[in-house]
Amino acid sequence: MVSATAALRIENGRIAEARLALGGVAAKPWRARAAEDVLRNVAPTADVFQEAAWRALADAKPSGDNAFKIELARRIVVRALLLAAAGTPARIPALPASPFAATSGAIHA
Repeated sequence: MVSATAALRIENGRIAEARLALGGVAAKPWRARAAEDVLRNVAPTADVFQEAAWRALADAKPSGDNAFKIELARRIVVRALLLAAAGTPARIPALPASPFAATSGAIHA
C-alpha cells in the first residue's frame, strides 16, 4: 500500500547525505526532498527520523478513503530510515526454503 526507501551516508556520527523516496502515496514515486533537508548534518536518531517523516508528508492530502495512508507512510519512512542507519549487513541469511539456504555448509543451486 505504501513503500519507502532510504539511503544514508553517515560520517563521524552525522548524516552527510540522505536520499528518501516514497511509493504508493501519489500517482508516481517521489523524492521527499524536504525530509532529506531535515536529515543533513544531524545525528541519526529516532526523533530526527520522526521529524523527517512529518516533513516528508507535511503537504499530503487524502483523496477519498485513503487518509490512513498518510500515517502509514510516516511509519514506513521512520522504519526505512532506521534500517538505513543500521547499515547493510555483511550477509543476509537466505530463507530456509530458498535454494540459497545453506544445509550442512553446502549451498544448493
